[in-house]
Amino acid sequence: MDQRVDIQMRIATEDHEVAYMRGTGNRLVVTLGGVGTKPNEMPPFEFVGTASQGGENHVILVTERARTWMNSPDLPVAIVKEIETVVAREAIDEVVAIGNSMGGFMALVLPTLTRVDTVVAPSPQFSMHPNVVPEETRWQKWRRRFPTDLVRQVPAPQDGMRSLVLHGDSPKERIHWARFSPASKTFNHFILRGESHDLVKALKKLDIMRPLLERAMDVKTRKVRKLLEGHFTVLRREDPPQAEQTAPAWPVSEGGER
Repeated sequence: MDQRVDIQMRIATEDHEVAYMRGTGNRLVVTLGGVGTKPNEMPPFEFVGTASQGGENHVILVTERARTWMNSPDLPVAIVKEIETVVAREAIDEVVAIGNSMGGFMALVLPTLTRVDTVVAPSPQFSMHPNVVPEETRWQKWRRRFPTDLVRQVPAPQDGMRSLVLHGDSPKERIHWARFSPASKTFNHFILRGESHDLVKALKKLDIMRPLLERAMDVKTRKVRKLLEGHFTVLRREDPPQAEQTAPAWPVSEGGER
C-alpha cells in the first residue's frame, strides 16, 4: 500500500509537484509519473510503496500536469535540485530513477542532468518530436503544448549507468523500441511478445510489478528475466528478426494512451 502519510510536499505549482519521503538507508529512488488517465488533473504519484521498500529507501516523487516529457524550463531544474539536496544531506550512495511511459522517458533523460546509477523504464517513448517519430500519433494533445524542444529524444546511456527498459512488441511500441540501439551490457532492453503500451497494467494483473521493480533496483537482471519468462516470451532488443528492427514509416491504428 502507498504510504502517503509520509509524503512531504517540496514543490507544488499549477504544472507540477515534487515530494519527498525520508528513508533509513543510503539509496534514493526517484519516481517520475506518467500521463495518467485524467487529462485535466495532476497525475498521481507512481510506484510509491515499491520505491520506498517499507521505508528503507529515500524517495523523491515527481508528477506533471503539463506533460512535457522533460521539456519544461522549470521542472528538470527542480528535480535536479531536490536530488542533489537529498544526496548531500543523507549521504546517498545510490540513485535509482523509475518511470512508466512518459515517466520512463524522463528517467532515461535524467542521468544527463545529474547523478543516476540505475534506470528502470517500462514502455518509454524514444522521442515525442515529430521529426524523430513522425509516425507517432498518440499524445499529440500534449506534444502541441510543449513550451520548448529541449529534449528531442532519449540520449545515449551514460558511462557506468545500469538500465532496464521494457517494451511490448505491438506496432505502435515498435515505433519507439526499434529506435533504441542495442547498447552495452549494462543497458538491458527486453521486448515482451504479445504486449502493448499497457505493459505495466499487465504486470500488475499478474502481481509481478513490485517484485520486478525490486529486482531491477537491486540490479538482479537474470532474476528479472527469469521472472518475466515465467509469464511472457522475452526477447532482448537485438533478438527480433531483421524485419522488425526498423520502426514502421507509416501511422498504425492500434489503441493506446493518448
